[in-house]
Amino acid sequence: MTTGPKGSLKKRVFSASAWSVAQLTTNYTFRLASNLVMTRLLVPEAFGIMALISAILAAFTLFSDIGLARSVVRDPDAENPHYLRVAWTVQIVRSMYVMIGVLFSALGVWLLAPGLAAPGTIYADDRLPGLLVLVSLAPILQGMSSTNRFLAQRHFKNARLFTTAFFAQLSALAMQITLALIWPTVWALAIGLLTRYMVSGILSHIVFQGPRMKFRWDREIVSRLWKFGKFLMASSTLTFAAVYADRFILASLLGSTGFGLYAIAQIWSEAGKTLVNRLASQVGFPAIGEVIRTRPTEVARLFKRFQRVIDLYCSLAFLAVLFLGGHLIDTLYSDAYAEAGSYLRLMSLVLLTSRFETINTLILNLGNSRFMMIVAGIRAIALVILLPLGYSFLGVSGAILAVGLSPLIAFPYTYVLIRPILGRAYSNWQVVWVLGIFATAVAVYLTQ
Repeated sequence: MTTGPKGSLKKRVFSASAWSVAQLTTNYTFRLASNLVMTRLLVPEAFGIMALISAILAAFTLFSDIGLARSVVRDPDAENPHYLRVAWTVQIVRSMYVMIGVLFSALGVWLLAPGLAAPGTIYADDRLPGLLVLVSLAPILQGMSSTNRFLAQRHFKNARLFTTAFFAQLSALAMQITLALIWPTVWALAIGLLTRYMVSGILSHIVFQGPRMKFRWDREIVSRLWKFGKFLMASSTLTFAAVYADRFILASLLGSTGFGLYAIAQIWSEAGKTLVNRLASQVGFPAIGEVIRTRPTEVARLFKRFQRVIDLYCSLAFLAVLFLGGHLIDTLYSDAYAEAGSYLRLMSLVLLTSRFETINTLILNLGNSRFMMIVAGIRAIALVILLPLGYSFLGVSGAILAVGLSPLIAFPYTYVLIRPILGRAYSNWQVVWVLGIFATAVAVYLTQ
């Protein structure tokens, strides 16, 4: 039996924020610890291969994403055990489609790569098809996870999310290091990935409060999930291009070692960006959702307070990565990874543009899922056009700048939608942010 919210919203938001930060810090501590250990056991190209595999897995995950977590967080009937079980059944069906998609990718690489892939690139690596077959098990393991974890997110019980993530990451790290010591190949990274999904899935049925999962089907609930999620699925498909196109394009332009260095730098830059996304999804989205349901007149005021915290964090994180990122790479890695430091300095711009994700979350929480589809489409088109152009004129630096700045191309559309919600003055202040980020990008490039 689930229980409703207890305590003031402010107290629950603060607690959830603290646990979200702790969870992300722990996740990245494990991830970076694994990265530092494994770079001493494996060559750079291994990380490039896993970066591409992760992008392919993310592609099919996003192609089928109908926002089940967001539906449970915002739907008034989500406390009903029957609703949660139907959502779990839909989640499993979706995971099967993801697995099939990854398997077809493996077949395509096996058949086409020998004749089409440029020698020396990740696509030409003969281990890629087999690794994709193995990793195709990941979506099934994830799909079996209990939807009670979404209910915990709705109730700000992020301590339980922290617990599952901690033990899943610990298990994956132990598996990767053990295998790499015995068998120092990229396969150790892939098996570690599967271990994390398996442990997380098992714990989701033990740690989170709620009904026991059973297969259930209800056309009315499925229809409701689809009505809210259809635009999210379209936006997620486009988000894939907006977020992961750089991996696929650069994997074909750079050698396997160069792409591996890019993947190393990306691990560090994503640490800061992921925190913003985590706070927006696990704290901001549930908090604003509750305010919309109970105190709709206070949405703008509370959102602005939340955004000020995000802006401070993004600014400080940007400065830290810009000035310390290169030294970090030089200190923690061998000379073979030195070039990743210059990549990381340029990637610091991602931390500034990520502050707009909370604004997008606000619009989505108001029920406008079509907005996310349009924004993702604009970003995808911008990145697919700007990344090759940036690479043609400025090399890898130009490509990284395109990745960092492409999210801003969708801002004019966002501005139109937030002005009635947040007011003219606050919306105009967002324009100042956009112009400031572009000016900062020019300065970062010229001092590179």
